[in-house]
Amino acid sequence: MSFILYDIETTGLVKGYDQIVQLAAVRTDASLKIIDHFQTRCRLMPHVIPSPDAIHVTGVGIERLTDPFLPSHFEMMREVHRVFSSWRPALFLGFNSLSFDEEFLRQALYQSLFGAYLTNTQGSARADVLNLCRLTAALKPDILKPGLDAEGRPVFKLKPLAEANGIHVPLSHDAMADVMTMHALCHLIHARAPGIWSQSMRFSNKATVESFITDEDAFLVSETFGNHHRARVVILIGKHSTQPIRNYCLDLGADMDALRAMSEDALIALCRSVNRPIVTVRSNAAPTLWALYNATPEHLAPFDEAEVLQRAAELRDDRVFMQRLRKAAEAAERVYPPSPHVEEQLYERGFPPQQDEQLMQRFHAATWEERADLVARFKDDRYRRLAVREVYFERPDLLGEDQCKSARESLEQRLMAPVGADVRWRSIPVALQEANALIAAGLHGEDLGRQQAYVAYLRQRARDMERDVRPRAMHGRAAAGFHP
Repeated sequence: MSFILYDIETTGLVKGYDQIVQLAAVRTDASLKIIDHFQTRCRLMPHVIPSPDAIHVTGVGIERLTDPFLPSHFEMMREVHRVFSSWRPALFLGFNSLSFDEEFLRQALYQSLFGAYLTNTQGSARADVLNLCRLTAALKPDILKPGLDAEGRPVFKLKPLAEANGIHVPLSHDAMADVMTMHALCHLIHARAPGIWSQSMRFSNKATVESFITDEDAFLVSETFGNHHRARVVILIGKHSTQPIRNYCLDLGADMDALRAMSEDALIALCRSVNRPIVTVRSNAAPTLWALYNATPEHLAPFDEAEVLQRAAELRDDRVFMQRLRKAAEAAERVYPPSPHVEEQLYERGFPPQQDEQLMQRFHAATWEERADLVARFKDDRYRRLAVREVYFERPDLLGEDQCKSARESLEQRLMAPVGADVRWRSIPVALQEANALIAAGLHGEDLGRQQAYVAYLRQRARDMERDVRPRAMHGRAAAGFHP
């Protein structure tokens, strides 16, 4: 199988509401030799307000983000879908991709009326190079060293990790530069720790994960929560009753007597805390696992391997206790109320009806005039709303007055949500507050100029909304994302 290494740059960190503005990828053969490459950019979508911090970190100013000569987000995602589809089947790799890049890519595909699961369907799979690096550093510290922060603490951010291992990093926060840095790290591990490479790639397959955690008497799992990372010796105790990809694994280092003495409510509360004794292993998310025989004594402490196996056997025999813990772990799972926002309905509402899957294909093959006619035919209102949005952004002249009015009012409500509003997206007032705070903190030179230009842009957008300016057609040179 070939590999696809990819990276994205975004307008911020809020999945579903921030957007991809740059994507780069390389395709390699099984030995990681690069055989193709791809990169693309797009301009801002009209309803997206970038994070001032993202502008500061990436150095990409608002003039570049609203460049009318860049393709629209919809056009960019059509090209991304075409290229990635032509490269499949493949194993998709990113750095911290399972929690970030992958979610942004899925949202971008979904909001552009494509199937969201391009990276793990039709023979493809996904894995995370960050987890690969953590595993290699844990098992082969002579081969891969972590980076160090200003206080000398180990970190696994891409640039310091690469530099700690002799890899030159020409740029940072550029998608293709990050892809090439990631490729160099993969090449190092593939060449010098082939067993770890092979093991990590195996666990990109859901069936392999299920087989491993079921067959092993005990094993180790790497867990990340917030900025913290730890490896734990665990046993499988059961699955979620309706989501079998969620496997509950008990930390053998937990105080079992204390757990047995707890009430059900106390167990549930503990399972929601950072000190939770149960790890959830998602078999479709390329978890970082390894067998006891690969572990060091430090990983198994305070036990040795024989004690681990004895403890695991004793616990498995206590089926009533195991079932109590499994039920507590499931009860501790967060349950989200239904959201009215289409961006938050990708997982909530499941796959599109077959009729809509066919309509999505027709939508992409059609002209804008034909797309406007297809909008009302979508059975699932998510895709009907997304289709209306795309036509409104690109060719509002093709929509009826009622549709345009509704879209215009929705856009104004989103962009002008006040500071403190209970919404997940970033509005103009919030971005102005954040940008002014950055400026007040003491920016200089180009950094200061970028934030000042962004503040001017935001103020002009706000004036335009107050005048209730109808958006111009978003195709060609007029496509400045409502930029005046």
